[in-house]
Amino acid sequence: MKNYLKYIGIIIFTIFSFYYTDKVIELSEYNNTILASINDYANVNNKKCIEGEINDEGIIIGLSGISVDVNKSYSNMKGIGFKEDLIEFKKDKCILNKDDNKNKYIISSNKVNNNISFVIDINNMDNYEEMIEISNIENVKLNILVSNNDFDKLSYKENILLKTSNNNIKNFKKKISNFYCVKYNSFDVIEYCAKEGINSIKIKNYISNNLLLNIKKNLDKGQIYFIKENKFNLNELSATIKYIKSRGYSIVSIDELLS
Repeated sequence: MKNYLKYIGIIIFTIFSFYYTDKVIELSEYNNTILASINDYANVNNKKCIEGEINDEGIIIGLSGISVDVNKSYSNMKGIGFKEDLIEFKKDKCILNKDDNKNKYIISSNKVNNNISFVIDINNMDNYEEMIEISNIENVKLNILVSNNDFDKLSYKENILLKTSNNNIKNFKKKISNFYCVKYNSFDVIEYCAKEGINSIKIKNYISNNLLLNIKKNLDKGQIYFIKENKFNLNELSATIKYIKSRGYSIVSIDELLS
């Protein structure tokens, strides 16, 4: 009788082992299918960073990419199956990005996207509001370059860049947290701005008048165009924006340009 029960136990154990092994293999194949699907998705959708450049003047910001986080995506899908909405991404950060290079002047963004930025250099404050109105009609974003003293007089206080010839950056930070410093003259602002965690931009393209003509001559991807606030540039702003759009470019904020 004991031997009989022993044989029955062995048979049951053997059957269970085969069943368990089959289920393990089935589950493994199922999970491998999920993993393969994630990897296939990553191969199509991963976008590597396109690195920027550095020269004697400063840096050209790179274009950060994204890649599928395979481990997190797989963890989300275990027991469920592949679902695109459960994919998780991680940023593929360039070395020459704005966050990690506050001790270097930015001169432009990358030339991958057809984006540029316009910065209105506040002069006498007679024309800038009309320039902002035109930009709103044309559905583009303008940036404002202003001194510490003139900032309080502005009615439009978005996309701000600071021109300064002294070390008043800390005080200006109390008024607005998100802004950029600009090297406007011989004063080297970067030393003070970097200490406060603020990026600095060096002027490469400055347009005092003949706005449309100058843009036609020098239009290029990733560039920042500083435009003097005056009647001449105001009169040509709408036509210039229309021309830029017709060439397939977008006029965006500094934040978007350098992201």
